[in-house]
Amino acid sequence: MLKGIGKSHGKTIIMGEHAVVYGYPAFAIPLLSTPVIVKMKQSHENSLISKYYAGKIDQIPDALSGVKYLIDLLDKELNLQNVKYTISIDSGLPIERGMGSSAAIAAAITRAFFDFFKHELDHQTLINYVNKSETITHGKASGLDALTVSSEYPIQFGSNEAPSHFTFNSDGFIVIADSGVKGKTKETVADVRKMYESDQAKTGAYLKQLGDYASKASNYLVQGNLKQLGLVFTLANEVLTKLNLAIPKTDKLIDAANHAGSLGSKITGGGRGGCIICLARNLKNAQMIQKALTKAGAQQTWIQPLSIYSEDSDFD
Repeated sequence: MLKGIGKSHGKTIIMGEHAVVYGYPAFAIPLLSTPVIVKMKQSHENSLISKYYAGKIDQIPDALSGVKYLIDLLDKELNLQNVKYTISIDSGLPIERGMGSSAAIAAAITRAFFDFFKHELDHQTLINYVNKSETITHGKASGLDALTVSSEYPIQFGSNEAPSHFTFNSDGFIVIADSGVKGKTKETVADVRKMYESDQAKTGAYLKQLGDYASKASNYLVQGNLKQLGLVFTLANEVLTKLNLAIPKTDKLIDAANHAGSLGSKITGGGRGGCIICLARNLKNAQMIQKALTKAGAQQTWIQPLSIYSEDSDFD
């Protein structure tokens, strides 16, 4: 019996969301503590098992159009003998929270297909498949999610430069909290664009600030300067709030985290929902922040150590 397995993980933007659209720096980290595992096994009919849908693949609902498109594409290109299979998706990532759920699932499905049909899969081919799926899911794929969910190391990017990976030797922990409110990325990107077009000087200054903070934040990580990194988190959140990206729920979570000892906390991703991230000096501090966030109404929380990004790795 044929079997295949594919793995991936989530991601979070540390700094530079929205600013990157205007050519400023930004960077994201892979969330290795949020694995996505896809398993394939030979069966009598093509079917999918997931928490969002379980049933025949040809009846996958429109809400999972990107997944269906990717499966159909991979099947057409790899399944030359018309083998039947069941795909099982195990993911703890919430959807529409800026954590790269759809890209992570696409990456794991692609890896599972190539493993199932015993084909070699290179990095660029993987990225191409994920971006095709993301284009169906979101309308236009930036490529950020595909790169970060398939990498073990942080990704620096900007709209005017090629993405690159970087490493740092830093203590501390990132605590991520899901507000329970679906993010509105398409809406917020469009609204920031309207703000920019109506007052380029003012909004442009905000976006430049966010880009500057992204550069400073990556430098502080390399230096291991958590105190200054936390301050940049706080300053960036003030700018994101001025761009009308905060909501009462994320404000409440940020206040709770800061009162629990966070070195700095901010919105991450599109805003008006989704997740926040907080900086903790050590594991005990991270656990205290996590407890406070849960008490304040966070739907889910995750802790990611920064020390795991310290080794060199090739970026294809």
